[in-house]
Amino acid sequence: MQKWIGKRPTMGQKALISKYEKLLLNEHLTSTEKILKVIGAECDKQSGRELDGVLLLTTENILFISKREHMLYKYSQISDINIRNDGKDKSEWQLTLTIGRSKRTFDDIKKNDDSQEFIEILEHKIINQSQEILTTVTHDFDYFLHAERLEDLLADEIKITSFLMKRDDMGNTKNGERLLQEKHKDSKIIVEGFYQDTLKKGNFIVVDNSVLLYEYDNKERKAKLIKKWPFMFFSNAVIDHFAIKTVINNTEGKLVLNSSGKTFTEILAKDNISFKIKKRKLYQKILGFRSGKWWKKAIASLVYLLTFLMFIGMFFEEKPSETDTIKTSTEISDSEKTKETTRLAEEQRKQEEANRLAEEQRKQEEANRLAEEQRKQEEANRLAEEQRKQEEANRLAEEQRKQEEANRLAEEQRKQEEANRIAEERQQQTYVYYKNCDQARAAGAAPIHRGEPGYAKHLDRDGDGIGCDR
Repeated sequence: MQKWIGKRPTMGQKALISKYEKLLLNEHLTSTEKILKVIGAECDKQSGRELDGVLLLTTENILFISKREHMLYKYSQISDINIRNDGKDKSEWQLTLTIGRSKRTFDDIKKNDDSQEFIEILEHKIINQSQEILTTVTHDFDYFLHAERLEDLLADEIKITSFLMKRDDMGNTKNGERLLQEKHKDSKIIVEGFYQDTLKKGNFIVVDNSVLLYEYDNKERKAKLIKKWPFMFFSNAVIDHFAIKTVINNTEGKLVLNSSGKTFTEILAKDNISFKIKKRKLYQKILGFRSGKWWKKAIASLVYLLTFLMFIGMFFEEKPSETDTIKTSTEISDSEKTKETTRLAEEQRKQEEANRLAEEQRKQEEANRLAEEQRKQEEANRLAEEQRKQEEANRLAEEQRKQEEANRLAEEQRKQEEANRIAEERQQQTYVYYKNCDQARAAGAAPIHRGEPGYAKHLDRDGDGIGCDR
């Protein structure tokens, strides 16, 4: 049933699948469909009948599956969704889908992380049906969502649900191990520990073809390689095995492994690395006796003695005698009534406390929803403002381009007119003609040099380049 609830389901998801296992096994999806999330719900029919079943989200559709009826809707058919508190129980939600002109209502949806993720997926698929989304069902929890992977998913425009990010965080140890296991798939040991020379460094040790020391930051989801040693670095080291951790000392510092110390020594031995194992008596491996300091031994001895005495005391606790246990029927009756009254009062207090907590959780979820809506609205406004600014910039750029084009055309026209004027002047100058020198002198042009307007060979009889010079 892993395809329905994923590799790391909640207790609620396990109980849901156990309840509806036969019903889900009869459900056949298309080869391209992937299950995104499943939750329990009831469908309120107009006839007044309530159908108990499950709501199922896939990559293509939303389905309601029950013993009597089967409903399927494409995300494109849903125009709106409405989520509010169930009138019958404030710890539950009621979901209404608007499909065309009709509405379909589902209630008895438990308020928890699974249903919150279901609603997040549904809202996303209605808005953006083509974008891929990673959920607690589709994610492989063997692989950690570290910083580099999150960047890759963001670059590929793959959405990650909020509950998946929360569920994938398994704590510093497990997260670090998963990240380093991905970096070193053939590693022999991945264990918490550190190296100390003058300062304490690192928090994870990886034994692969060499020994590597990493500093893992769970907040940033990143691991940084600090040191790398060949196995020969630990030649002639002194290895000290305690009850749990192991300390490897050499001339430069000490390497501390929180576990897997014996495996580490086996690896060194297999690689023919010589080392010494520090001999300790059994009691010297016990917490409190390892350092050899008297005050630590004293405190540890006291703690172990008190623990032993408490155990002995519980084992040999005096049982009440038969005569002490005999009471009159009246006393027993009064005592039982008092106990019953106390029990009912306690149950009522617990119920009121549960209701108060549920109401606080509802208010918190409502506040989170409003904050998320406000964030989305602000994001939409920001995008709209950026789009407006971009359009304004495009408009100004277009106007500037048009102005530059107009200036260029005006400049070309001016140059053309100037060229036409010069050509016209040259043309006028080229066609000056004098029939004889008398006409040239009358025009005030004599003498006329070669190249000047009006010069001609019949005016320059001596061929010296000057016409009408005599």
